[in-house]
Amino acid sequence: MALSLTSAWTLPLNLPKAPKLEFNPPRGERVVLENGLIVYLLKDPTLPAIRINAIVRTGSVYDPADKVGLGSLTAGMLDAGGSAAYKADEIDKTLEYLGASISSSMDAEYASMSMFALKKDLDKVLDIYADSLMNPAFEADKFEILKKSSLEMIRRRNDDPGRAVMREALRNYYGKDHPYGRRTEAPGIEAITAQDMKAYHAAYYRPNNILLSVSGDYGSDEEILAKLKAKFGAWQKGEVKFPAIPAPAPAAGRQVYLVDKEIAQAFIVIVQKGIQRPDPIEIPFSLTNDVLGAPGLSSRLVDTVRSRKGLAYTVYSYYSRRNAHPGHIYAYCGTKPETYSQALEEILKQLKLAKTEKLTAEELAEARQAKVNSFVFDFKTPLDIVFQRALLEHFGFKPDYLETYVGNVTAVTPDSAFEAASRLYDPDNAMIFVIGNSKKFDKPLSEFGPVTELKED
Repeated sequence: MALSLTSAWTLPLNLPKAPKLEFNPPRGERVVLENGLIVYLLKDPTLPAIRINAIVRTGSVYDPADKVGLGSLTAGMLDAGGSAAYKADEIDKTLEYLGASISSSMDAEYASMSMFALKKDLDKVLDIYADSLMNPAFEADKFEILKKSSLEMIRRRNDDPGRAVMREALRNYYGKDHPYGRRTEAPGIEAITAQDMKAYHAAYYRPNNILLSVSGDYGSDEEILAKLKAKFGAWQKGEVKFPAIPAPAPAAGRQVYLVDKEIAQAFIVIVQKGIQRPDPIEIPFSLTNDVLGAPGLSSRLVDTVRSRKGLAYTVYSYYSRRNAHPGHIYAYCGTKPETYSQALEEILKQLKLAKTEKLTAEELAEARQAKVNSFVFDFKTPLDIVFQRALLEHFGFKPDYLETYVGNVTAVTPDSAFEAASRLYDPDNAMIFVIGNSKKFDKPLSEFGPVTELKED
């Protein structure tokens, strides 16, 4: 017997309208210890665990020019190289037995070191964490392992052309010798010694140069502060001197760079001058950038380059802020070399439209709603909240940034979004970087500007 849908099944559902999403991140507490260590606290009794993350005011931009990678190696040794009181292997065994973890990392403009422990193991893990942060041992055998790993990464850095194109685009945009553009090289890594790491640690890893984020089921704020003071209170503050970072000086006019490589795809990056933190123009600009090229299926770049023309699977635009000087805006695309010019032309066209025409009211409304709705997902855990507050302080944002964020997003108008986009987008003065097989290109790359060919190294 055949089945058929009745007309009742085709009627629209009469669902109630969803309430307006409201999320106000809890503020927590901010405390400054006598030695200058800043502590952000937010209690979370939902799980019997404690999480801590230290933000260190340093970054790879402060590496010596002849030893790029020193900051990353130093950070890596904090969780791999033992401490004054604990051997590295002892730390690994203890953490594995307790189900705890300690990890460290280095970003361009800050370093971090985090720990996780169950509540019952807090005293033991915190002791290891504090000693590793304050008194790293830089054990020689662990250093050699980390150094060899860094050298292997250098050796294989061009294996993925999709990643290489971004790295080399920024390297050429900022300048190969500029702190924002430098990359690690084997001679520099080989030259780094344990003494270099000790000096780097002494220069930047000071309590008055650190913001500590703490969340979890730690009892009262007074209880956890007493533990932190017991571990970190005797750590001596010190003067921290930061090397000056010169302003980048990218060439004016359209510049095109090519790495000619026999690969199946062509990878394109278009780089333009971006935003320096903190700048109120960021929020209105971010909405235009979301409309232009946010990851997903609704942006203009995805709609035109991918969906309508079928020229790329991956295409998007993004921006990265910097503290000392303006950062960069970029558009990225992986496409076929035989149709690379069509993809590139469309991306440049969309950048030009974003600079010269206002967003429609519908586009802006959708972008605002998407950004407000996604705001809550930036704070999956209480540690995310206090870590963000500490990071925002490090980067110079106002203390009420999170509280005013949603209001500032919803206040963006077509005019303010257009003002930001027209000021920042500048495709006529962009740098275009391409990795691909030029023998298969459908048009000469020179049609987009003067071409400089680079050798892969």
